[in-house]
Amino acid sequence: MDAKLFLPALLFLFAQTLFGQNLAEAKRLAEASQHAAAEKIYDAVLAKNPDDIEALMGAGYNYSWWKQHEKARQQFEAVLAIEPKNTDALVGQGYNAAWAGDYEIAKNYFQKLEQLQPGSAEAQKGLGYVALWSGKGQAAERYFEHLILANPEEIEFYIALAQANLLENEAKRARIALKSGLLIDPANPVASKLLEKTYALAAPVELDIWGGYSATDSESRFSLRTVQLTAQVAKPLRVYAKYDNSLTLDLASLVRNNQEAQAFSAGGVMAWNSEFISRLEYGVRLLPDNVNQQLVSGEQVVIVSDKLSVKGGGFYGFSTKIADEWLAYGSVRVPLTSWFAAEPYYFLSKVADAPSTESRFMLNNQFRTPRGYELNLGFFYGKAGVGEEVTDKNIYGSYITGILPFSQMVWGQVSLRYEKAPFQELFAAALGVKLRLEK
Repeated sequence: MDAKLFLPALLFLFAQTLFGQNLAEAKRLAEASQHAAAEKIYDAVLAKNPDDIEALMGAGYNYSWWKQHEKARQQFEAVLAIEPKNTDALVGQGYNAAWAGDYEIAKNYFQKLEQLQPGSAEAQKGLGYVALWSGKGQAAERYFEHLILANPEEIEFYIALAQANLLENEAKRARIALKSGLLIDPANPVASKLLEKTYALAAPVELDIWGGYSATDSESRFSLRTVQLTAQVAKPLRVYAKYDNSLTLDLASLVRNNQEAQAFSAGGVMAWNSEFISRLEYGVRLLPDNVNQQLVSGEQVVIVSDKLSVKGGGFYGFSTKIADEWLAYGSVRVPLTSWFAAEPYYFLSKVADAPSTESRFMLNNQFRTPRGYELNLGFFYGKAGVGEEVTDKNIYGSYITGILPFSQMVWGQVSLRYEKAPFQELFAAALGVKLRLEK
């Protein structure tokens, strides 16, 4: 070969090899979430060749994973301007739109892909994920069931089907899908973790029954504590009816005088979205001396991130025979590991006929396994709402509660509490059972 031709050819080959190495490095950086470093490489390649399809695609995904969805859209659009039927770019546009929360736009891109490639597994997969991420569990189930039939060795589809099952509160079906997937890949960490999670989820119908024992310095009592029936009536809504005899066992004065304070109530818990959960309850409490008290209570949870949630709530009680009562509280929940979370609380309350308000600080330490076993250890300290003549207003104590998921249908529950306050000292123990009916 003529030396004049050989040298340019060699330089061209060297440049192509270098560009290929650069793009491979950029892809590695993007997948490692080092998006700024990846962007520099993609920009350098595209500055020399604005029509480099591989660089445009890589830059698009880098921006999308970086949550710069408009820049990502522009990169994929540039590919489609060069090659209008580029299926990889349609896939990129679809996932980028879905990750941005633009589910209808994402759906349109995957439908275009399906028109170009009828029966495309990639199109079905994209449409399945769009349905899943937009909360349409039944539609997602259909897509991933079809994909499993066509691709029975692909564990990703079993995991996605299980996620769709869980959207529809179908824990049993989710376990079947995950166990089938784990037969293909027994060491898959995502499937294993999700399978464990299914055992800790609330069932569509649950019945809680608690019995309790309380003792003061001079008296003690055994009694039924609470009975609660809870049902999932819609995807975001759980309703419940409750009989609550806990005040009978928790107030030392009632234990000492062998009196009762029973309550009957109904309420609901609404998950507006993945960040906002609200509870509202109304009931009637039957107090000693034929006093009936109406109760309204509520709670709002705001999940700021997977590292922080904030909660606030309280109740208001009113009657024609006694002064109004109220309680307000706030807390934050900070998961410090995958199995431990710290939950500091602050309570402020006013009891009927009490001279002043009562305040308490409580620190709950929650330990939870993926399987649903839970242990709460805590202590509290505060000031009682007593008169100025009482010099020692301190309230303090500690507690321990546990949840024991013995089986899918039967869970055990246990609680121990000690409290010391002015004029009274109380020890309370309770055992409960949770009966669960799954779909």
